[in-house]
Amino acid sequence: MPKQPTIEDLLKNGSKQWNQLRKDGKVALDHTGATFPQLFSANADLSGLTLIGSEWEKCDLSKVTFKEADLTNSYFHGGRLQDCDFRGANLEGATFEKLKLLRCDFTGARGLEELEFDDCDMDRVVGLNGEMAPPPPPPPAVGITSFTREQRAAAMAAQSQLPEDSDLPPFRPTDPPGTLLFRGLKHVANPPPWVLDVPGLRPPLPVRMAPGISLEHLYREAVKTRLEGRRPVPDMQAIEKAKEVIATGAHDSAIAVMYMREVGVEPTPSDAALATLANDLSRAMEVEDATGDVDPRITGAMLELRGTAEGLEHLGELRVRLAAVQLFTSLLEAGFAPDNNWEEAVDSQEPSQDLAHIASNGNRPMLKEAFEGFAALPDEVRMRRLAYLAEATAHIEAMAAVGEPAPA
Repeated sequence: MPKQPTIEDLLKNGSKQWNQLRKDGKVALDHTGATFPQLFSANADLSGLTLIGSEWEKCDLSKVTFKEADLTNSYFHGGRLQDCDFRGANLEGATFEKLKLLRCDFTGARGLEELEFDDCDMDRVVGLNGEMAPPPPPPPAVGITSFTREQRAAAMAAQSQLPEDSDLPPFRPTDPPGTLLFRGLKHVANPPPWVLDVPGLRPPLPVRMAPGISLEHLYREAVKTRLEGRRPVPDMQAIEKAKEVIATGAHDSAIAVMYMREVGVEPTPSDAALATLANDLSRAMEVEDATGDVDPRITGAMLELRGTAEGLEHLGELRVRLAAVQLFTSLLEAGFAPDNNWEEAVDSQEPSQDLAHIASNGNRPMLKEAFEGFAALPDEVRMRRLAYLAEATAHIEAMAAVGEPAPA
């Protein structure tokens, strides 16, 4: 007879499956001693369960109902409980330590006199004896007399964010790639030179660079100079070399075009260079990797030389890859791994659901496989893929804005 899955395993598969199993009477009610490390769960029904001595380590629980549950001697440490329902629960000997409680309801819970709160941040928690009154609503923005629905939603979201030094980073799938890149590199003393290939993201700049005389080095130096608010000075020998590269369609045509653009010299298009750029882009897109990147200097050069037709055919696939990388980066930043309830996190917000649909067209097994591959990459490689795909996609979208309509 196959072993019944534990409550820990069932909740990792998502609250929808768990709630259906509960409704069908297919799960046990006694889960004494269960442990939940870094569980992310939204809308799970745990009402009436026996969870004596259960441990909840760095969990993020939203709209989870513990109504009438037996949480005697349970231990909640780190993380966040938001809009959770503890009405009528048995909390004798329970401990809540180093976590945030937002809009939780303890009305009618038993054992409150023995319930221990240690270093907890409580906001609009009700049902506890002597709790502070809820804070007043935020004042209206200057110049208007009332909040719009969008303004109120934004204000409430800002209030519910975890502090930056929280044990559990927030899940922010709405943040743009440039913001994700900045946070990913903010602890790097000297960002890698490739950040200069994505000037559109306004990346943190390298403090120092190794000397060099190649077109690539001169291009990156010019980008760095411009982003520092100074005017790049063209190297006339490099200009002549770049012109020759573009005329012959040599392998570094993309670098040549982008260098000339950075120093303010308009490159002369050539069929050979356009063909080289189109082939380079096609080879990058043919790689069977759901998060494979594209050197944005290729797409930037195509935009500069007006190679619109050659670029637009790849816009759809670029958007798919970017959606996947943006979603995966947000998940990993918030502490979700391919084996750590990541689907529950995706389903918790509409923006992450949208990114998941774009990235896989609803194929969750394929999305998980792509996430596993992305998570196994070194940190810097993941950051570079995010940055390169964002910049390259922006270039092709710029072509679509000024050229023929982009394919659906």
